[in-house]
Amino acid sequence: MNCFRIRPATPQDCPEILHLIKERAAYEHTPNAVTLTEEDLLQDGFGEHPFYYCLVAEVQNEEQIERSYTVGYAMYYFTYDPRIGKLLYLEDFYIMEPYQGLGIGSEILKILSQTALETNCSCMQFLVVIWNQPSVEYYMRCGASDLSTEEGWHLFRFNEETLLRMAAE
Repeated sequence: MNCFRIRPATPQDCPEILHLIKERAAYEHTPNAVTLTEEDLLQDGFGEHPFYYCLVAEVQNEEQIERSYTVGYAMYYFTYDPRIGKLLYLEDFYIMEPYQGLGIGSEILKILSQTALETNCSCMQFLVVIWNQPSVEYYMRCGASDLSTEEGWHLFRFNEETLLRMAAE
């Protein structure tokens, strides 16, 4: 059985986090969608006013006990909903496939839940790609509400080109 630990990410974790972000994108059939760099992660997550927070999951290297490998991450931030107040938004959550089912994801969700409660958030929200039925079923078993069916929300995005056009109008 693998021993693991969950800890807050440090600037030194940016290369491993980016690797996992790219691995997740490949899993979701969008390998070219990642345009972030290690420098972006460093500047955006570890400056005076971070845009995100991150937890990393590590497992021990069986040959070299003093070494560990990053096998998962959860990227989150705090936001505000004018109807319900503060909330923790789980932006990205990924555990490498060989390490799924070991309790790593459950432990990360436990820590995030504790963080949300400690910061007086009313809830934790996140997206799951429609075709990832195992994840949808897992979150439903954990007690999550599917807002796309329960509240009928659509997710929209203005890309940078559209933002530039709208800002100039």
